[in-house]
Amino acid sequence: MAVTALTFDFWGTLFTEGPRFLEVVLPKRYEILLDATSEAGTPADEDAVREAYRAAARAFRAAWEAGEMMSNYERVAYIFKTLGVPFDEGLVAITARRLEDAALEGDLVPLPGTREAIPALAQNHPLGIVSDTGLTPGRVIRELLARENFARYFYAMSFSDETGTVKPQKEAFLKALEAMGVAPEEALHTGDLPRADIEGAFAAGYAHAVLYTGRAARNPTVKPTAAIADHRELVKLLPRLG
Repeated sequence: MAVTALTFDFWGTLFTEGPRFLEVVLPKRYEILLDATSEAGTPADEDAVREAYRAAARAFRAAWEAGEMMSNYERVAYIFKTLGVPFDEGLVAITARRLEDAALEGDLVPLPGTREAIPALAQNHPLGIVSDTGLTPGRVIRELLARENFARYFYAMSFSDETGTVKPQKEAFLKALEAMGVAPEEALHTGDLPRADIEGAFAAGYAHAVLYTGRAARNPTVKPTAAIADHRELVKLLPRLG
């Protein structure tokens, strides 16, 4: 069966964070947390905030590896608890929102072939994004994509903070396919993580799953349809898939 639609992972596949993340966004997030501890009446020093931030990131990754979604609200609550900040539902929610919005001060760097291949593929196929998210949620990614004049190429977007499911759970993929009106057996997914993207797509019923190695080469336990280092290779691959 010919490929009708394509979905893509976002981070590490289409785009990565630009230099402004380390230069602007990360310091801004530390500043937001420092302000929050002061607002709560339990000011913390920057070293403690940095360590709590890193500890929450480790907890987030552990949850993700277990197939669970740790929300940004839960992440901030974890940071507050680590710092000994009294729990305040409103302050946690506001702080989480501020940490998310800080990403709007960052920039995106397209990975090899993204700029050229995505517009070309969108001419003949509906495209979608299926991506897990962290402190930068789906709503912010959409805004960053719009800023890049790139959101227009994607018919559907499925982000873990919105669906409540993370890859490789099939629901993460099916949400986007349902919005596109496409059956899994007509679809191809491209991503850079073997377990999340390759195993996940095949488990969801995809006909094809392509491993993107343009940023880092990884050894999959499940054989992908193909491996590409540049998205322009995908343009050439599609006609050979039937």
